[in-house]
Amino acid sequence: MLSVKFDGFELSDYLKVTSDFNRGVGSNRNLNMQKLGETRGKEFLSTTNDEGSFSMPFVLRYDLINKRRELAKILDVKEPKKLIFGDEPDKYYMAIPDGDIDVDEIYFLGKGEITWIIPDAAAHSSVIKSFTATENDEGILEFDIQNEGSESVPITYRIANSKDNGYIGIVSEHGAMQFGKIDEADGEDYQRNEQLISTKDFSSFTNFTGTNPQDSNKAVNGTLAQGTVEGFPVLRLSNAGSGGGWHGGMKMIDIPEDSEGHVGAKNFYCFFDSWFETGLMGQTGCVNISFFTADNKLICSYIIEKVDASGNAARVLFQIGGENPAVYRNNAFTSSNVTAENPFKSTEGKADVIKEGGTVKLFWRGQRFNATAPDLADVECARIGVYIGQLGTRNITTQFVTRCYLRELVFQKLNVDKWRDTPNRYPANSEVVVNGDETKLYANGLVALDDEIKGTQYFKAPPGETRVQLYASDFTEIESAVAEIREAWI
Repeated sequence: MLSVKFDGFELSDYLKVTSDFNRGVGSNRNLNMQKLGETRGKEFLSTTNDEGSFSMPFVLRYDLINKRRELAKILDVKEPKKLIFGDEPDKYYMAIPDGDIDVDEIYFLGKGEITWIIPDAAAHSSVIKSFTATENDEGILEFDIQNEGSESVPITYRIANSKDNGYIGIVSEHGAMQFGKIDEADGEDYQRNEQLISTKDFSSFTNFTGTNPQDSNKAVNGTLAQGTVEGFPVLRLSNAGSGGGWHGGMKMIDIPEDSEGHVGAKNFYCFFDSWFETGLMGQTGCVNISFFTADNKLICSYIIEKVDASGNAARVLFQIGGENPAVYRNNAFTSSNVTAENPFKSTEGKADVIKEGGTVKLFWRGQRFNATAPDLADVECARIGVYIGQLGTRNITTQFVTRCYLRELVFQKLNVDKWRDTPNRYPANSEVVVNGDETKLYANGLVALDDEIKGTQYFKAPPGETRVQLYASDFTEIESAVAEIREAWI
């Protein structure tokens, strides 16, 4: 029986793929041709490849109702997921089911067909191939990339600097990428993001008392405390206080001054890791991350809350302050222990907020959504408020969201004006990653927003051999450089 795994689920636990299943060859092609006068035939102009698709006939045996329901749950996805067939375990498709899936039932037997849509029309290798750079006869670091697939694929580069470095250049016959500054000198005026807070331990921050500046209806008459749960350090609700609406504890974290002695950040990036996962249906609770001015005026708030006292429905609210306060987004999710349902379960939870002038962005399930508030353009964040609360008269034992915690918070001030001598842009013992899939540069795990030089082309590796040369500042030493590809086939 053919194994079929979709989004991590083994479909053959429920169905059997029939012997007439055929994945076809390649994807649909559209030819663009033009008639020229009265001559015979047409002139060929171009060809394009559409998305791939194939139908998978199957049968169900016995227990048809439950199997149909389980299949419906697995196949109800909002975006393409990994599809792996047992006869090609080293490859996967990014697929999504198309249309209705009807099942004709006769007694204990059901017959149906799933049409899989492959938007990129390709099968991808489950193995990443690595190629280490070596010096050529001219002393230039060079990659010899061998793509044995049939499709051009993105290339990711991992570069370890043993000394300070200010520039990365990657060149091939297919294009060039440049990051940093090719003529970076010993000293210069520049702008750089500066990390001001990075903590998993919130015990040094005092519990806030008084009216909650994010929402005066959320009473602050309880306390938060540092703890450890399943090996994770967490900030948790230790005393919920009381009230008819939300009530709980709050910590206020003051933003420290930057290296230039300035307090407050007009432009900032804040990463946080929340664990919000129920253990029982009907539990309630909230975790709010709010950003305030020095006089406690709200800039924005990322609100994770569950008010559903019978089911498992939760939501994320993105609130904007300023002259026209409003809830900009209301995103629903299920606060279970299933990764596909809950972006804040034990192994997930990572989100962020970015403010750049009058634009505020929130992260939600792999995307960022922008809200424009011109009156906030010159407003500086000076404090971060963390509020964890319970609703009404409900207890914090069985009726409180079982995992209602904040685990980590990182705050960066963006575009700080500086002058520096050394170290350079990429310090000694740093790693620079040029991610070809995302077309982004990462420096020591953080996106380097301003380092990409205009005109950079994230070229791909076509089938066959591709030679790529690596350049860096003349005062640096590259400890190692590796190029990675994931082969693909139509």
